[in-house]
Amino acid sequence: MSNEGMTRRGFVGSVGATAGAASLIAAPAIGKSGSANGKIRLGIIGSGSRGNQLLDSFLPQPDVELVAIADVDDHHAGETAERVKKEKKNTPKTGRDYRYMLDDKDVDAVIIATPDHWHALPSIHAVMAGKDVYVEKPVAHNVAEGRAMIAAARKYDKVMAVGTQQRSSSHFQKAVDIVKSGKLGKVFWVQTWNYENISPTGMGKYPDGEAPSYVDYDRWLGPAPKRAFNPNRFHLLFRWFFDYAGGMMSDWGVHLNDIVLWALDAKGPKSVYAQGGVMTTDDDRDTPDTLQVVYEFPSCLLTYSMHKGNGLRLNGKDYGILFCGTDGSLMLDRNGFEVIPDQTNLPYGIRLVHGAREPRKIDLKPEKEKGVDGQNPHVRNFLDCMKSRARPTCDIEIAHRSTNTCHLGNIAYKVGRKLEWDVESETVKNDPEANALLSREARKGFELPAI
Repeated sequence: MSNEGMTRRGFVGSVGATAGAASLIAAPAIGKSGSANGKIRLGIIGSGSRGNQLLDSFLPQPDVELVAIADVDDHHAGETAERVKKEKKNTPKTGRDYRYMLDDKDVDAVIIATPDHWHALPSIHAVMAGKDVYVEKPVAHNVAEGRAMIAAARKYDKVMAVGTQQRSSSHFQKAVDIVKSGKLGKVFWVQTWNYENISPTGMGKYPDGEAPSYVDYDRWLGPAPKRAFNPNRFHLLFRWFFDYAGGMMSDWGVHLNDIVLWALDAKGPKSVYAQGGVMTTDDDRDTPDTLQVVYEFPSCLLTYSMHKGNGLRLNGKDYGILFCGTDGSLMLDRNGFEVIPDQTNLPYGIRLVHGAREPRKIDLKPEKEKGVDGQNPHVRNFLDCMKSRARPTCDIEIAHRSTNTCHLGNIAYKVGRKLEWDVESETVKNDPEANALLSREARKGFELPAI
């Protein structure tokens, strides 16, 4: 089948074999979630750093009980269980393999805060078992996994929300409304960026060794290739390796580019081009520490810039989003936004050739607003959608498109050429090598189930 002729259904249907356990394809429980006492009973898969940051928002909710924990690291599971006992006065079940909670009728939904390469499989298994899902960004390790997640959520009619929580921040919402309103004039260029200086050591270089006895390292690897244990490829640092994630492009680029797609009302770019490499850090990573990506939209360019070798702030910020329009600019990050009116001028050469004329007047007024953390309302929206069965603020399909911009940036970097993207079929036009990178073969025993 040609890339051009590949359908959405055919693409998703090609990713993996049927799940082995019958319990993973149980009939979904559709309708209002919650126990007899009105509580929403949650399990968490991945209870490390990010998992506990999410619990900062989930545990205080009066209608939430955390009843199950799954983590391949016994220390993470034990520490989180103690936290739950202290804060919620109940003792959650714990285990290394999340599948124990899929048959548990006391679990209504799961929170997934694992490394990126472990987002797709438990999300799909959970909805097949009748559970709603809150999964962290980026959506998946690759495009095929993301598409399979959408297909599963739709087939089993389950809520699948993604943790791009900036969409629930009121100042991000207002900033997007300003861009869409036309107040900035014609928005023709957008910049997103991440800058910091960790040169030259970075995370350093460490020899392979034995995994800790309290960790199921084979399960941690899951669908990723078999590798010897190395602390630089493990907790927190996994994101700097293509086996498990997509570097800074996926880790932070997804948050930034997500807002841009929203403001431009776009499903994705027309084309993508990238250049970069490991230029300033002498460590174990295989994702770039320096990257420049250019995305072309029908009437706008987006550039994502990232470097780890220089911390000079752009517009006074080490990360952010800058929308440039013909009447003004809007600078945006989690601390707030600022609208900056522009002014036109008459260049020297034009004035000499055509004579003086009055510059166009711009009526845009300056505006500022402080930032509001979106995580709490984002979590609350997910819980409310479990009851109403409405689509969440950041539904899986929305976040999948934003994640695709990151996959495309990394693929363009790997192949070293401009990619022409078909947003409907989600394939690269006339480029078999690039299309081959939209998916990967999972390690045996960790294949995606057929949807």
